[in-house]
Amino acid sequence: MFRGVALALVLLEGAAWADDSLAQASDAVAASDYLAARAALVTAQVAGDHGPDDTAEMYRLSGIVEGALGNTQAATDAFTRLLALQPKAKLPPGTSPKITRPFDAARSYFATRAPLELKIETAARPPAITLVVVSDPVHMVDRARVVYSVDRGFERGKDVAAAAQRTEIALPPGKRIDARVIALDAHGNRLIEIGSKEIPIVIIGEPAPIVAAPRPAPAPPPPAPRTVDVASRRFHVARRPLYLRWWPYAAATAAFAGATAYFWWSAYSDARDLHRVSLDHAEQSPEFQSLKDHGERATLFTNIGFGVTGACALATGVLFLTRPRAHAEVRVTAVPVAAGGTLVLGGTF
Repeated sequence: MFRGVALALVLLEGAAWADDSLAQASDAVAASDYLAARAALVTAQVAGDHGPDDTAEMYRLSGIVEGALGNTQAATDAFTRLLALQPKAKLPPGTSPKITRPFDAARSYFATRAPLELKIETAARPPAITLVVVSDPVHMVDRARVVYSVDRGFERGKDVAAAAQRTEIALPPGKRIDARVIALDAHGNRLIEIGSKEIPIVIIGEPAPIVAAPRPAPAPPPPAPRTVDVASRRFHVARRPLYLRWWPYAAATAAFAGATAYFWWSAYSDARDLHRVSLDHAEQSPEFQSLKDHGERATLFTNIGFGVTGACALATGVLFLTRPRAHAEVRVTAVPVAAGGTLVLGGTF
């Protein structure tokens, strides 16, 4: 969530910076500071995300700047893009011939060509919008963006690289899809917008299919009890996993008990040797310190051994007392015979 908020703030800051650059360029042109205006226009164009009117204004200012600096071809290119977006654009009266000449050259370019023109086609099954390029004389359209919402939900965006003539953009299914289409240049500046948030393109389709959740797989049946035949008796004993049987813990108890006894005897021997060395007043000798360190380690291992041995012994006792036991079933049935009757003893033992 915080990452999305931070990204939105960065985008808003970038858009504000681009708008400031465009305003700086306009002020510089008004002050005839064409070099500063050129730098601000480059910054604004690369920043992207300008609306169609601001994008056209960038090209108008670029044409004026390049014409004033004597770059006739660059000025003509900028004015050509301006007229592709706004065919009725004009320069103010009294504009310098250095600027009007490339503007007139751009206007003559459109004597036999149509300005930028786009249209859309919609489909409901499956839902899609197709951007159709009717005319793009200077190849300005680089991407197509669709901003849409399904069944009055949140808006989402989808960018697709623009094809030469037709660019189809698939949309998710829904009963109602509200959308708008935006043609973008290579820097992300908006050239033409078809539809708006207030008056969207509406596609009436079918709701998304409801996918039933898969049923959980049935649990496997419990394993059958092990049956052992011993002298015509049937014992049913449930198996336990190895870690719940008592005898591994009994073996561990014996092993730890042996190790504990060894460390106890070692600690006891070290204690006797320390007593002997202390009687000789050799507490500062290397032998005394070595015996002391060894005795402390042996005592520590002894204490740990007592704890582990006790835990294993406790686990052994609990698992031994709770182990599965053979159960017997005894049934007594009266059976009639010719002499009267008899009792039959049966079952499992």
